[in-house]
Amino acid sequence: MRERSDYEQVSDQILQKMDKVLGPICLLVVLSLLTAGLWPFNPFPKNHVSWLTDKNGLRFGEKAIIFSSGTFEVTGSNKQPFCSLEIWLQPALADVRESVMILAFHTPDNPLQFGLKQYRDGLVVRDYRDEQRRLPTSRIGFEHAFRQAEPILLTITLGPNGNAAFLNGVWAKAFSQHSLSCEDFSGQLVIGNSPMSDNAWQGKLFGMAIYNQELTPEVVSRHYTMWTQERVPEGVAKDGVRALYSFGERSGRIIHNSIGPGPDLCIPKTFRILHKRILAPPWEEFAPRLSYVRDILINIAGFIPFGFFFCAYLVCNRQWNRAAVVTVVVGGIISITIEVLQAFIPSRMSGVTDIITNTLGTSLGVILWRASARRKGVISSSNERGHAWT
Repeated sequence: MRERSDYEQVSDQILQKMDKVLGPICLLVVLSLLTAGLWPFNPFPKNHVSWLTDKNGLRFGEKAIIFSSGTFEVTGSNKQPFCSLEIWLQPALADVRESVMILAFHTPDNPLQFGLKQYRDGLVVRDYRDEQRRLPTSRIGFEHAFRQAEPILLTITLGPNGNAAFLNGVWAKAFSQHSLSCEDFSGQLVIGNSPMSDNAWQGKLFGMAIYNQELTPEVVSRHYTMWTQERVPEGVAKDGVRALYSFGERSGRIIHNSIGPGPDLCIPKTFRILHKRILAPPWEEFAPRLSYVRDILINIAGFIPFGFFFCAYLVCNRQWNRAAVVTVVVGGIISITIEVLQAFIPSRMSGVTDIITNTLGTSLGVILWRASARRKGVISSSNERGHAWT
């Protein structure tokens, strides 16, 4: 039997020293990943919706949502495609850095059929009727609508003379008749957040109404005066009102529909995302913005330490000859576990993109360990001892 060289003896000493610390390091890295991925560990957070004390309305806090108990239907008696939407609200912030969902209609066939958002100090109306779910077919914007963070009444009318929007009873913009339809105001109504993800809007909601007819400019102006004086809008026949919510209850968890066939609204005790996707595919998660790229890089970098230290642990301590492959597989399993559990935490997103990027990060960690081990002679010594890995 040949004598061991000084080089191999030094390599064995390195392995022995690493054996003592790699186990605790791996455990610490895994716990850190679970903590970062599952924080804040609360699947049933409080729903931050409260009644105003000085007037009719609701206050929406950091995590808040209300939704209709049933679905809105396009009535058969209204054969002409004319309708209107009114919403009387006040944002908590006059300027938000990323768009937040004020109101949305959800259907199984089109999860984000219609959405009203605040972006910066403006309002954005999006129509999500693209069949491939790629990009909205229309985008109607109102810049500086919330310039002073004061209450505003937004009215959208769809009628025979075209589609138009009004702010505080005054005509603001006309838009294409093909960009919106009365069918967009159907399905389950969600207010204060998105039905698909945590995209909370903060502010106050004083009233809302949906009509099965076009509101004329004169009626829109009169309604604005009534809303500001805390009076229920009048002058519209009852059969022309699909739903009207004046928030006069001031207590309880049900907001009653005052007029029309539309459903009541519910205030859940705990905050939740109604139709959250589990393991959403990458093409649905993609967003052409800097924050998306930043999240990708964070997910890759977060799993590099796991790939580095877990591979080293297997090579030095477990005597497995497939340490690299096993490390990548275990990293993927940890990522899948985190993503599935995130589906039950309202503030987290569950998607396949994170699994792909986490696994890539694990692989990069393995590559870094291999390069480092070669420089220190660890791989040669471990192969000599039967610890070969590929």
